[in-house]
Amino acid sequence: MNGLTKGLVGAGLASLLAYGAHSMTGAGFIDRLETDAQSALAGAGVEGAELTMQRDPLARVAIISGVTDPAEQERIRAALLANGTLREVRFSDEAVASADEAGVAEVVNTEELSTGIEDTEAVTGASDEQVADCQTNVDAFMEGKSITFQSGSAYISPASTAIIEGLSERLTACTGMSVAVGGHTDATGGDEINMTVSQARADAVSAALSERGVAEARITATGYGSSQPLVEGDGASEANRRIEFTLDAGDATGSEGE
Repeated sequence: MNGLTKGLVGAGLASLLAYGAHSMTGAGFIDRLETDAQSALAGAGVEGAELTMQRDPLARVAIISGVTDPAEQERIRAALLANGTLREVRFSDEAVASADEAGVAEVVNTEELSTGIEDTEAVTGASDEQVADCQTNVDAFMEGKSITFQSGSAYISPASTAIIEGLSERLTACTGMSVAVGGHTDATGGDEINMTVSQARADAVSAALSERGVAEARITATGYGSSQPLVEGDGASEANRRIEFTLDAGDATGSEGE
């Protein structure tokens, strides 16, 4: 395989991985979950029940309206959670209460970190101290956690959804800062493939954060392949397969890499 052919294959693979990753974490994926969940709800034979998926932020959470009987609610919850694709089933009154509680918790947990700049396209205005505080907060949240993917791909595992949601809440609070998302692989594959996969994974995580409220203009995504291992001399080390997040008060200019 000559250099041009390798380049075309690598570029094609990167595009496919990035598209697949976005479809697995974005609105299209939630649409498919909603269709499947509605079919399961119809199969449960409950009259008057309506189902929608939570979309702000996007999450594997089904919200049911039109059902107030506790026994029926539990029957619906069991039916919809049976196949493992949904993370949670809420009923409309519960959803309102949960949103209110989440709003209170956000004020308590993030007001000291926020610079007060609206999280749109502003990427300056944070002090060094605020950046350090936010970086500490993000690092503490990620300690002992890792965003995982299907083997050799950029498909974010369902188990990582809660991590991304928690991370997005913290990053949204860290306004006025750029967010560098770094993708890393182990050394079991070739350098070219590792670089492609790491970039696609960084892009997938960036898209998932953006869909959950982190301003796209603040995020850069860079794949490093296996060039920056945490554990030297072990090509298959799980620790080397990771996503890292670095905050800075400088400007974000968009995704990097090919």
